[in-house]
Amino acid sequence: MTPSSTPIYSALNRYIQENILRLHMPGHAGIAPALPHAWQNLALFDVTEIPGLDDLHLPIGIIEHAERLLAEAFGAQESFFLVNGATSGIHALFLSLPSPAKVLIPRHAHRSFFGGLVLSGAHPVYLPAEIDNETGLSLATSVTAVEDLLARQEVQAVFLTSPTFYGTTSNIREIAAAAHRRNIPVFIDEAHGAHFYFHPRYPDPALSSGADSVVHGMHKTLPVFNQGGALHLGHGFRFADRVKNAFSLLTTTSPSYPLLASMDLARHFMQQHGQELLDKGLQLAGEYRCKIDQLPGFSCPGRRLIKNGVTGADPLKILVLTDKMNISGFEIGRILRQHYNIQVEIEGDHYILAMMSMFHQPSDWERFYRALQAIAKDQQSHTANSRYIRPVVPPAPLVVKSPREAFQSASRRIPLAQARNRVSAEIVAAYPPGIPALLPGEMITGEIYDYLSYIRQIGVRVQGPLDHTLDTIAVLEI
Repeated sequence: MTPSSTPIYSALNRYIQENILRLHMPGHAGIAPALPHAWQNLALFDVTEIPGLDDLHLPIGIIEHAERLLAEAFGAQESFFLVNGATSGIHALFLSLPSPAKVLIPRHAHRSFFGGLVLSGAHPVYLPAEIDNETGLSLATSVTAVEDLLARQEVQAVFLTSPTFYGTTSNIREIAAAAHRRNIPVFIDEAHGAHFYFHPRYPDPALSSGADSVVHGMHKTLPVFNQGGALHLGHGFRFADRVKNAFSLLTTTSPSYPLLASMDLARHFMQQHGQELLDKGLQLAGEYRCKIDQLPGFSCPGRRLIKNGVTGADPLKILVLTDKMNISGFEIGRILRQHYNIQVEIEGDHYILAMMSMFHQPSDWERFYRALQAIAKDQQSHTANSRYIRPVVPPAPLVVKSPREAFQSASRRIPLAQARNRVSAEIVAAYPPGIPALLPGEMITGEIYDYLSYIRQIGVRVQGPLDHTLDTIAVLEI
């Protein structure tokens, strides 16, 4: 590793070795007697924008060099380090659009999309939710759905999520081609797919598939500290100056240098060793997915997910369906944590999701498998035909106010029984499938009211509203 291959990390090391008396921020001054011993070396790297360490908002030195290397690694025209997480990159892209803008987005998008709509004032044009029959989850955005809405709606951008939380990707190549025929840019929240760029047998990366801009949560799948992300602009991107202005507006003026260094090091590491490690992960995933799939009561679909608009599946996202078990995925997650010291990424009523890393060893995969094997054996006499109630897709929304207008409007809480034909002030999403039935500014139509009553009656887990029982709901005072 040469200084030019990791410019930020190398410059920080030089500064530490100079043994400078630090009469500048941050307050620990690199001495850190208040910090635990294990953190004290990290404190040495935690500096501020002093001469020689560049400026994230106006990079002309080591950060500019590191961002050039980042762009080269991901095949981008320009790349920017995100120290506020992938969320800030998503918000920056929304803010880069002309006002007022209409944006085509899927209903299964991350909640940061809603924040971007509030900050920018953009108006959403929602793609209809599509549910996979086998899993009960929303796994992709179809080309046909995008083409249909583009033919009927005038929008300024298409902004999709690919891969989903479950590792499944949409056909970005054909979606981008359809949008570009109308001169419409395509933005992709690829937060969970930064590792795709370092192995040819992982799903196709969005940038090389025609996306105009991509956001990565680098910490999700690469060896990066939490909150580290990247914003990439594709070649020929037309709004670079507007994105840079939005990025600077949203980004802290006190960026974390340990976080920047971890992204600098991770990019170099992936270029040197990523393909080898991802290949080992690919082999282990194939072996253990097959073994888990054969356990009684469990199902591990893997590449069976590649259907109905899904073009790829991340091998390191191990989705395990549990609907044939007598206990829920929530209960299985609890057992894994309490009895086997294993914490999965997410649990649902009828599934668990394990996020494996390229760094997990065969012994780690075996430990996870053995725990599931033991749970399957313990529950075998109680195995059911299927305990899972397939979710009803939420009805299409009726947007009355933009998310920004709704956010700025007064609201009050009323009984759900009195909410028909009122405008929601809250997000309401049933898990599964995790698709919002309501977002602030949307009408509680008769269909929506019936859907909310249904999920309340069957006891589906609800996220978003302050009152999770849905006895009451917040509505706008209009």
